[in-house]
Amino acid sequence: MTREQTRRILDALRAVPTGRVASYGQIALIAGHPLGAGGARDVVRVLFSMSEKENLPWWRIVRKDGSIALSPGNGAELQRTILLREGVGFDASGKVTEACFWALNK
Repeated sequence: MTREQTRRILDALRAVPTGRVASYGQIALIAGHPLGAGGARDVVRVLFSMSEKENLPWWRIVRKDGSIALSPGNGAELQRTILLREGVGFDASGKVTEACFWALNK
């Protein structure tokens, strides 16, 4: 991944507004990665390695089905708590409601 690709991912992550979520793949597309090109994995790498240093809103990124990727005991509860505090809704199965996704048309 180039510095430019990393910068575009960082910009896309920072653009997700309070009260909204985006999927890993969505962020990759917004950052200019074509579908199926490993972009979602690149987003995961950036989040894992740079969230704290770059003050990224990691909690606003979920799987495309609205589920939280972190496992219980490893951040899932914290992510859900922060999202609820921001006004993000969850359905009965524990997934973020579709209405809370940002930039669905991108």
